Amino acid sequence: MDNRVIRFLFISCSLFFFIGCEHFLRRTNISTNEFSNENSATSKQLFYKSNITDLENKLSTQQEKQLYSKLLPWFTNDEERVQYLNQPRFEDRQEWVQSTGILSRPNKMMQKFKRLIEAQDIAIGMPNEFVKKSWGLPLQIETSGNPLYKNEKWKYLRSLSSPDGFKQEKRTVYFEGGKVVGWETE
Repeated sequence: MDNRVIRFLFISCSLFFFIGCEHFLRRTNISTNEFSNENSATSKQLFYKSNITDLENKLSTQQEKQLYSKLLPWFTNDEERVQYLNQPRFEDRQEWVQSTGILSRPNKMMQKFKRLIEAQDIAIGMPNEFVKKSWGLPLQIETSGNPLYKNEKWKYLRSLSSPDGFKQEKRTVYFEGGKVVGWETE
């Protein structure tokens, strides 16, 4: 082979190799940044979850626990739950409830879910109160952990019209903190 051909092949391969490496490094950097962002969001969620559990365990009176249980479906996120639970006294929590207007949220949320309820449908994030309005009372409610925290599984049995007559459909709705996190149909 001619030296010029060898040199050309060497330079071409080297250039191809370096361009490929640079592209790989850039792609890896992007992936690492995306992973870091996802990882920090996950870390934040885990921090709130463990913090919430600790703070929930500090609720000492039945009155505190009942108010918290009543408010659970209306919190917009875990950060808000932590803010509420970090209030040092029951009176401070009541003041927080008043200042945030959390008790008016059911009316506001009803507008958001009104069409679904009328269509007898449900959605992720829907409070259990609205699921009752949409699908009625469940046949069975199973609770996971402390009933105060509204982590539940509701089971429904519905009769549906089909070309072959009526058929039974089993539905299960999963709740965390009194809000729908998923469902399945058998």
